[in-house]
Amino acid sequence: MIKSCVIGLSKVGVIHCESLLKLKNTSLNYIFDKNYNLSKRLSKKFKCNTSRDFNSILKKKDIELFVIASPTTTHNFYIKKLIKFKKRIYCEKPITNNNKNLNKIKNLIKKHKIKFCVGLNRRFAKEYVALKKKVYKKKINYIQIVSRSANHNIDLSIRNGGLFFDKGFHFFDLACWLSNSKPEKMIVISKSISSEDFLSKGDFSDAVINLKFRNGIVVEIVFSRKCRLGNFEKIKVRGEKFSLDSDKFSDKKTLYDDFSVRHRTSYLNCLKKFIKSRNNLLMNEAILTQKICAEALKKARHQ
Repeated sequence: MIKSCVIGLSKVGVIHCESLLKLKNTSLNYIFDKNYNLSKRLSKKFKCNTSRDFNSILKKKDIELFVIASPTTTHNFYIKKLIKFKKRIYCEKPITNNNKNLNKIKNLIKKHKIKFCVGLNRRFAKEYVALKKKVYKKKINYIQIVSRSANHNIDLSIRNGGLFFDKGFHFFDLACWLSNSKPEKMIVISKSISSEDFLSKGDFSDAVINLKFRNGIVVEIVFSRKCRLGNFEKIKVRGEKFSLDSDKFSDKKTLYDDFSVRHRTSYLNCLKKFIKSRNNLLMNEAILTQKICAEALKKARHQ
């Protein structure tokens, strides 16, 4: 049985707590959040331990796996501490809020032989797994990805890296995964279509990104923090004599629900694969995606 601790008890952190309790070969032993009252309340719900002092948890040799679900601005701090104590690490995206730290983190993971995973859970969502199977070995010409959400919490967006890192990360990754390639050209329109309340704080509310991949596939991505339906997420793939829509494989009952409902099982499946894997999972893919996010942000700022 792998004993574990979840760091950060936001909506995603709570999902990870539930997943660890569902998996046969893991147990949830500790949870930690800067908000001790929240930690205390949820420790009763999940019947596990908590502490005001993170280091006291870190020093427990029997706690092998740590899930980082805290704000992106804290990831670098926790990753370095966990590496020092040779813990297994499952880290929510993005890996860090500073791309300059990416190579340092990668080298430390390699040097200390740390088992590391980045939570690119959309790859494990039912509709996208089905879509990936359907386009296997087919000639793809065009992919359209749309993600609109009723998220007006600007401070939360900024804390997690802003539009391109917070929202964009999963969808840039899905573009690479579905196309089985890497982008070579990028056009970003964002500043002119974003609302002033986001722009005044250095973030963006909307963006249209066009990517051309090395294998010739063109990808159009549309992001927005506004949606009358609540939440809207869809992928269309077109090629020679075929056109596929992810909605065909989606659960119609949860189609406009928040990601924590619509993609809840994908968190479990991603974590499950990492637990079973002998190697690092999705680390190189996440590093590539993080660089794409940074390039998109750079282009948006210099319009």
